[in-house]
Amino acid sequence: MIPSPGLLTALMRSRLMVRRARATIGIGERRSHGKGPGMEFMDYREYQPGDDIRHLDPHLYARTGSYFVRQHAIYRQLPIAIVVDGSASMAFGMPTKFDFARGLAAALAFAGLAGGDVVEVGVHAKNQLSWSPRVRGMRRAPVIFDWLAAQRPAGSGFSTALGDALPRLAHRGLVIVLSDWWVDDPEKDLRVLGSLRQEVCAVHIASPQELEPEQLGIGEIRLVDSESGHEIELLIDRNVLDSYRTSYAAWQERLRQQITNQLGRYLPVRSDTSLNRLLLHDWRRLGLIS
Repeated sequence: MIPSPGLLTALMRSRLMVRRARATIGIGERRSHGKGPGMEFMDYREYQPGDDIRHLDPHLYARTGSYFVRQHAIYRQLPIAIVVDGSASMAFGMPTKFDFARGLAAALAFAGLAGGDVVEVGVHAKNQLSWSPRVRGMRRAPVIFDWLAAQRPAGSGFSTALGDALPRLAHRGLVIVLSDWWVDDPEKDLRVLGSLRQEVCAVHIASPQELEPEQLGIGEIRLVDSESGHEIELLIDRNVLDSYRTSYAAWQERLRQQITNQLGRYLPVRSDTSLNRLLLHDWRRLGLIS
């Protein structure tokens, strides 16, 4: 669940890339939209009562006879929140979707810290959303690693997690949601996230067994809903497998369209995917990580 030392070393000079999220807090490494005192000159503006006279430009005054204030770029930190689905359905698969999600969340958190940003991770399990400490700096990454290692999947109701997360998402930052998206009404939940001024990446984690159901075998089988406990018995044959693949593909396409329409970024991934390949190759090509 903790990223390998090799992956962490490769991520030390990385940064999570954003489209519209803003660096709004603290002092960091991302140029914000604001201007003020700093090291990198940007432009001038006319002096206004209350401005610090130390920032007046005497040379410009000598040429024009008017007072102008030098303005510089301000560099701040991007607030990054990673929300992990810890409902019971995430315990399915080999490897489990939850273990993969924890490893991916840890790696993304490290990349965020390496980029000079502030990171926190939330896990929704046992029908409640819990948050890690808010962390700055790569040296504090073990705080998040240890916190994630202590989390266990249980319960249901991931839909409520997105609403519960809203009070923590006051800043206009980046939100990454890791889930299998087995929720009752994903479109409703996505509208909640879409109403925020956040940039949201929705990662859809599927197990190999969900994508390739023949791995479970053919014949009589009993299926148990891990969240509701509901049981059904089925006779699995080739026709049933074909029907399942068709239904799953249609459901995934609806989910993709809903996420794309509401949030913009839909990222499908298998739970047996190599984190090294995903983060250092696939997502770099997509411009998600530098």
